Amino acid sequence: MADRIETLVLMKFFPSVSAFLILLALPALAQKRIAITIDDLPYVGTARTLENSRSATERTLAALKDAKAPAIGFVNERWVQVDGERDARTALLKEWLDAGMTLGNHTYSHADLNAIELAVDEDEVIKGEVITRDLMRARGHKTFYFRYPFNHTGGNAEKKAAFQAFLAARGYTLAPFTVEHSDYWFNELYGELLARGDMAQAEKVRQVYLDYLPVQLEYFEKLSTSYFGREIAQILLIHLNDINAKSLPAMLATMKQRGYAFISLDEALKDEAYRTPDLYVGNNGISWLHRWSVALKKPMDLRNEPDPPKWVFDLKKSLMR
Repeated sequence: MADRIETLVLMKFFPSVSAFLILLALPALAQKRIAITIDDLPYVGTARTLENSRSATERTLAALKDAKAPAIGFVNERWVQVDGERDARTALLKEWLDAGMTLGNHTYSHADLNAIELAVDEDEVIKGEVITRDLMRARGHKTFYFRYPFNHTGGNAEKKAAFQAFLAARGYTLAPFTVEHSDYWFNELYGELLARGDMAQAEKVRQVYLDYLPVQLEYFEKLSTSYFGREIAQILLIHLNDINAKSLPAMLATMKQRGYAFISLDEALKDEAYRTPDLYVGNNGISWLHRWSVALKKPMDLRNEPDPPKWVFDLKKSLMR
C-alpha cells in the first residue's frame, strides 16, 4: 500500500509517463554492480591441509554472507580427491551451496591449456566435474560454469576454438573476469612472511594489498567507460587463499563504499558488454576488458594498468629467490 501511495505522489509531480519511467530507472542506471568469483577451491596455499582449507572456507563464507554478496567458487577437484579426506573436503563444497553460493569447474589440477595438449585438457575438465557437477545438480542448478586456469585460453586460435566447442558440448558457460588485483602474487609474499614469523611486515603487505584494490577498480571502471561509454557490470577474480580469507570483509566494504551492489555471475553476464566477442589470441591471462579491445578495434591499454608499489616487488624478490 505504501509503495502505491509513493508512486501516485511521484506521478502527480511527473505527469508524463515517459519522464516518470526515466525517473524510476535512474537509481538502477547509476548503481555500480560487481560479481565476486573465487578460484581454486577448496583452498590454495603452501600447505593445502584440511585444517587450512576449512578455516579459509569458513572465514570466506562468513564475509560473503555478512555482506550479502553472492559468489561462485571454481573448484580444482584434485584437492577434493585426497585419500582419507574426500568426504570432509566434499563437505566444504557443500558449505558453499548451503550458504547460497554456486560452484564451477576450474579443471582437475589447474591445468594450463596453453602448455598441454587439447585432449589432455579435455580430460582435465571431465575429471574436474565428477563431484562438483553432481553437487550442483542435486541443488537444482542447471547452469555450469568453467573458468580457465591462469585464464589461458589456448595460445592460438585453433586450439582456443576447439576447446570452447568441447566446453559448449558439455554444457558449460565460460566465466570471464574484468577486475583482478594480483591477489595470488600478494598471497605468496604474505605467506612467506608469515612462515618467517614476520607478522608486522606481513600485515604491512596485506594493507598494501587492500590499498591496491580501489586503484585497480578505478582503472577498470575507466577502461569500461572508455570502451562502452558506461561502467559495465564488473566481475572480480580472486582466489581462496589466506590473504583473502583475512581481507575479504575489508575488500567488500571498499566495493560498497565505491557504490557497488553485489550481484551473481548469472546477473553480471546479462550485461550487453559480455556479448562482445573475445578475439584475443596470446599467452597472457588478461582481463576481458583488455581482450575486448581486439573486437572493438581499440588500442590495448595493458601497459597502463597500475602495478603494485615497487618496494613490494623488491621485497618479494629478496625473500623468494
